[in-house]
Amino acid sequence: MNARTILSQPSESCLKNGQLDVAAFVSSRKYEIQQLSASMRKSKAIQKQQTFQVVPRSLRRRAASHHVRFLPPRFRERAQQEYKDSGIQMSPKKRQRITRLHLRRDTALKLRNFARQRKAYHYNRKRSTYSVGVNKLATKVVTERKFKRRQKDKTWLPTHLWHAKRAHMVKKWGYVIPSHPNEKCFRPTHRASQNGSGIVFDTSYYATMILQGSHDSVLNIVNVISKGKACGKTYLLGDRAFEGPIYRVYKEPADDDSIQSAIGEALIYFEPTTELHDDLATENRRALIRVHPATFEDTWKMLLSLVNMTREQELHPDPSIEVQDCRFAIGSIDIFGPKSLKVIGNNLRLNLEKDATVHDAWSAATVAGDPKLIPLGAVFPLSFFDPRTISTPSRDRKLSSWEPRDVSKQALIYRSLNEIARHLGSRTPSPLFTSEGRSIRVEHSKIAHGRLQQRRAASSKAADAMRGSQILLKKETLIFNDDVSIPAIMIRRASGGISLLLPWQWVAIFFKKLVIPAYTMYGGLQQYQQIMSERMLAYFPDDYPGTSAGLIEEKEKTTLHEKEWKNRPKSKKTIYDTLDLRNGEKKGEAGNPFGCDWQYLLHSDAKGVHDPSKKLAKQQEDATMRDSFAAGSTTATATEESSKTPPSAAIEPWMITNLSRILSERNKLRKELNLSTALFTVQIIMIGRGVPSRSARVYAIPVKDRSKWMQLKRNRKIVPESSEYPMCPKSGFLIGFITTGGFNLKEGKGSGIASLSWAKVEQNGGFNYRYCIIRDVGERIGRLALYKPL
Repeated sequence: MNARTILSQPSESCLKNGQLDVAAFVSSRKYEIQQLSASMRKSKAIQKQQTFQVVPRSLRRRAASHHVRFLPPRFRERAQQEYKDSGIQMSPKKRQRITRLHLRRDTALKLRNFARQRKAYHYNRKRSTYSVGVNKLATKVVTERKFKRRQKDKTWLPTHLWHAKRAHMVKKWGYVIPSHPNEKCFRPTHRASQNGSGIVFDTSYYATMILQGSHDSVLNIVNVISKGKACGKTYLLGDRAFEGPIYRVYKEPADDDSIQSAIGEALIYFEPTTELHDDLATENRRALIRVHPATFEDTWKMLLSLVNMTREQELHPDPSIEVQDCRFAIGSIDIFGPKSLKVIGNNLRLNLEKDATVHDAWSAATVAGDPKLIPLGAVFPLSFFDPRTISTPSRDRKLSSWEPRDVSKQALIYRSLNEIARHLGSRTPSPLFTSEGRSIRVEHSKIAHGRLQQRRAASSKAADAMRGSQILLKKETLIFNDDVSIPAIMIRRASGGISLLLPWQWVAIFFKKLVIPAYTMYGGLQQYQQIMSERMLAYFPDDYPGTSAGLIEEKEKTTLHEKEWKNRPKSKKTIYDTLDLRNGEKKGEAGNPFGCDWQYLLHSDAKGVHDPSKKLAKQQEDATMRDSFAAGSTTATATEESSKTPPSAAIEPWMITNLSRILSERNKLRKELNLSTALFTVQIIMIGRGVPSRSARVYAIPVKDRSKWMQLKRNRKIVPESSEYPMCPKSGFLIGFITTGGFNLKEGKGSGIASLSWAKVEQNGGFNYRYCIIRDVGERIGRLALYKPL
């Protein structure tokens, strides 16, 4: 029967002697309604869809050419059948007439390509594919020889050619970095990072440095830049990697971790050792320091000055101390997602033939899949075989086999991984720390393809005999004598993801292997920031306005926003000078409407009047008192640098890295620190409606108006158009700006990250009352929100 045929009853059955039988009429209509709904369900179930409508969005071509050969292999047979049923003749691929001219041209082209490949092969054999600078900057790496002219003033990532075809590229911090994929990916990014298999990022633009020397010398330098935070026992043994702020060397108290000298976030990982003993002081030791490229210049200069000072000091000089610039020697891949570990285990083959304990750790980690089960900062020094020798697995059903609701299994995996991570910390140091370990040459792709053919030609019996206790994907997992072992370091990050540190020349090969499967996706800078904002974490450098890198980033975005506003037609842009907030003040936006105006916030009085001259005199006086109070200089170089600092630098904002300590010791630290220009980072959670955007204004609620604003929390019927809705506070109650904002798909409401002024918060009610008002730029309506310090 046709699914579109709807059965019905004749209306004569409802009539008896010319009169309407109500009961029979209702029953017949009920039958027809049921048949109508059944017909709709059948029609929807068997509706005809073309193959090109079934192809996922990520696999669709940009040209949308409806030809079978442009479809994935699994859809081609169905598409050919559709062409036959519809009677459409599929045009065959046109073949040009073969003439002697064509033969000569093809021969010349083949010879030219062969000469280019041979030249590239010998070039890779003669020269190293990475560069390391010892106590000097490393030479910039040329990713592709034929594109050398395009890389004069910038550096390509190892995956540049792959990303350039699929994503929008931007030039930042001396690199060409993917900003966002060409296709829409806001919701797919949320699904991949929260519920999906994973999202992969190439983060090789992060700068890596290796500090090498005696144990005491390396420990002293790390102690100075981290203020002692990265010198715990678990960090020194190599069991965990430290993630936190690093500081400039100023004339501040050594035990103060909230000084005005934070450079930015850093990852510090000591080379593993068996135990800490007295003889370790003179032994050779290495520490890996990884920072954001925006802070590399400041960090490099500071480390180089500390190394020179350690070499030339009078007591216990260390001539072997050195710092290596490994920006183009060590790359990294970041993976987010609840099944990211399983994705790594399914697509990469670990070298497990010598260490059974690492095999157990890897098995437990890949079975769990969720990196949240791994202890924070846990380090796995691993080694992988060439990923090109393994055929890419199809969609693995085991990716969703593990149930996170099993609390007993979750606790068991957490305990086992905790113990295994401790064992891995006492293993032999990773070859990634040495130049010899990183100098594994990337062989030609045809050689790897030949190995793959050998594996596919191997008999299934031999493959089954060699399996044993190894983690194998398919039959082509035999280990050959010419297989190379690539060192890697896997670190559980504080952001909830996994960082895979690899040699620079192997990053592209590993990245393609991880991103090719259909259940993973890739992202850029915008997707990385989206994941951090959904997890309510600060993103560097946008959410760090108290650092020099954060101020530079904010200035660039403000200039770009202002340029876009000027290019709009007059009818399409908001005139900020005529903005009336209806709060009794003069018209106009508070501060610069195109960004976060920190100078306006920090240098305005209680009435909102901007007067930087009074603040400048007070800042210079406080800086002089602070210098006289400090107990000597840490280094001679730092003293000279601080003396050369212009007075205008004292009025710049700075970040509070430990708010709880300053709140507990506020009266003591008030004498040592100038808190009038201090900023601290908070989470913004909207109470009702409203989505905060970047550079939105954050106001404190006046005491007399708190009852009116709390009515919005209890009574959601009060809309902004009603007369009961309270007005936005005056500019004197301005306490900060939103640095990152948007709709949080994880929370299902608007949220953001903001930076608030210590002095303004203390002036407008203190830190006990956490409710605030959020107002977007160009609007006069304020929204109720709650802030929580990070």
